[in-house]
Amino acid sequence: MSTRRTVVLFVLASLLFGGTFVGAKAGLDYFPPLLFVAFRFDVAAVVLLSYAAVTSDPGELFPRTRGDWGGVLATGVLVIGLANALLFVGQQYATSAVASVVFSLNPVLTPVFAALLLADER
Repeated sequence: MSTRRTVVLFVLASLLFGGTFVGAKAGLDYFPPLLFVAFRFDVAAVVLLSYAAVTSDPGELFPRTRGDWGGVLATGVLVIGLANALLFVGQQYATSAVASVVFSLNPVLTPVFAALLLADER
């Protein structure tokens, strides 16, 4: 991939990610937070499943085993769904800037809390 294309894609991804917080704050004027999160995930699911259906082999589109389904479901609900639901609820009381900084601290704070709370991570 060319350097220019890489930079353009990086800037586009940054704008889309950064715009999430501004868009969420604006959308909360019209929808309750949990309904707004549900709408957001509905749209994302249609777009991503359509993309996956077009670009993936038919046998690789969905998880194969019950354990795989459980892992996908747990990750989707806890890591993505719950985090975004709490983010949108919190954005009712905070600015977009504060929400983006707090949300972006997730990869930094996760190992810190793991070391403090999980015995096998010490």
